[in-house]
Amino acid sequence: MEWRRYWDIIVYRTYAELKSEAQLSYMGYVWWILEPLLNTVLFFVIMAAVLEQSIKGFFCFLLVGSIIWQWLNASLLGAANSIVDAGSMLKQIYLPKAVLPLISIFTGTWKFMFIFLLLLVSVWVSGHPPTAAYACLPLLLFLEFAVIVAFALPLAAIMPYFPDARVTVEAVLRSGLLLSGVFFPVSQLPPVWRVYFHLNPMADLIEAFRAVLLDGHWPRWDLMGYVTVLSLCGLAVTAWLYTRVDRSIVKSIHR
Repeated sequence: MEWRRYWDIIVYRTYAELKSEAQLSYMGYVWWILEPLLNTVLFFVIMAAVLEQSIKGFFCFLLVGSIIWQWLNASLLGAANSIVDAGSMLKQIYLPKAVLPLISIFTGTWKFMFIFLLLLVSVWVSGHPPTAAYACLPLLLFLEFAVIVAFALPLAAIMPYFPDARVTVEAVLRSGLLLSGVFFPVSQLPPVWRVYFHLNPMADLIEAFRAVLLDGHWPRWDLMGYVTVLSLCGLAVTAWLYTRVDRSIVKSIHR
């Protein structure tokens, strides 16, 4: 079946991308782990030493937020130019355009899963043992994956029409890092602002992961329901968009 052939392409290219990326670096697979860890340490130094944020328990709080955010950030940046970068190939052969950002997403997801396992070990060692709430972790991971797909695929489809928009994407992601609760708990916000804060699906997911991993609590199901509905709407729009531009998008690629 045709869909199975394209799935095989995604799996093979994901494996090839991971292997190639590891071989290009002397540290190989170790860098996948060190990069988010070094980013977290940098954030911790800035928040603790410069801004005088309370240190007790803050490193784990920051570690969960930054790693969960990094999955989205890396996936969107990787997927953004995936169609544009393959412009020469796409002008020679037909390939469903959604395959290309999906390869970037699966590559980022595979690396994230290694880091997430180390995150679990880190929070256990720091005094946050597993609880019954861990049962909902697969759901939270699936919801974030759905959010990533719902944002990354439309972004990849739009980029050929606006090739210089990558700078804007990076600026938006930097703003999202600050507005998604990576550096602060929602309890620090004035009540009137919390409604707007929870409109951000990544803020809701980061809060949910922290509730499970650090507090041993179940996430807020109303917020998870909101993220689910938003993701389904985004996926529906994505499917509609690719049916409209799949054949014509190549004409807009200038590579």
